Amino acid sequence: MNPNDVIETYVVEVMRRIPRKERNDIGLELRALLGEMLAGRAADAGRAPDDAMVLAMLREFGTPAEVAARYTAPGLVIIPSEQTRSFTLATLLGVSLQWALSLPEVFDGRKSAAAWWLSWGLGALWWPGFMATIAMIGAWWRWFRAGKDTWSPKVVDPERVSKPVTVLGLVWFAIGVATLAFLPWIVGAMPGKVPEVLALDPGYLRGRAWPALLLWALQFAMLVRVLLEGRWSPALRRLESFVSVGWIALLAWWLWSGPIFLAPRTDEGARGGIALVLLFVLGDLVYKLVRGRTRIRVPEGANGGG
Repeated sequence: MNPNDVIETYVVEVMRRIPRKERNDIGLELRALLGEMLAGRAADAGRAPDDAMVLAMLREFGTPAEVAARYTAPGLVIIPSEQTRSFTLATLLGVSLQWALSLPEVFDGRKSAAAWWLSWGLGALWWPGFMATIAMIGAWWRWFRAGKDTWSPKVVDPERVSKPVTVLGLVWFAIGVATLAFLPWIVGAMPGKVPEVLALDPGYLRGRAWPALLLWALQFAMLVRVLLEGRWSPALRRLESFVSVGWIALLAWWLWSGPIFLAPRTDEGARGGIALVLLFVLGDLVYKLVRGRTRIRVPEGANGGG
């Protein structure tokens, strides 16, 4: 094959990936550039160009898709390169968690593999779709704000808290915990069929609900300490991570260990809600751990200096 024919084929492959109105100009420019590069290689080698020489040159230059990308402006980037890893991990983690929480029904014979696949198996793929939708909204927003945003420092001390906001949060926290703690008695006093629909499983109340009270008490004490100090200390951040791990373990135990409500439909809805809460707590923990690692670390021996 004539080396020039190889270059011609390569350039045509590049042109097919470029907007039509720019193809001819870029094709002429690229063909001339590659021809000069091949002539230079032949002169350095002291021989006429051949197929092996032109193929080696083109492979080093890049695939037609890579070369076309150099000549075209980037389109709307859905997931920026620096977010690809975290997006992939969050997507795989969300699907894996839903499968891990639902597969025990297959292992213990409550549901067939085919029924699981047509429900939770395929159903878990809502999470990648949700993540992709959020990414597309974010990409559109970045495009809309392009050139309008200017950088300014965020909160310089992210560990400092607003005392009024923290007090308000503690009040609502106490109200929410009290409501959930007295839920069996509240439900029992409701009219009509509400007590029947929202009746909690006695086994859940006796054996699996009590750890939540311990975690709530620990969490409340931690927030009071943050309020008194006015900021999050490293020790309190570690305690926060410990509490989050406790909630993850407890919620997973609730999902795996039996019914929560007596009514099947209510129990199914509660399990779906708990699974979402579990995903949120897990994602929040991972985010805080990753964010906490982003610090400037001075190498040993670099402090001081004369």
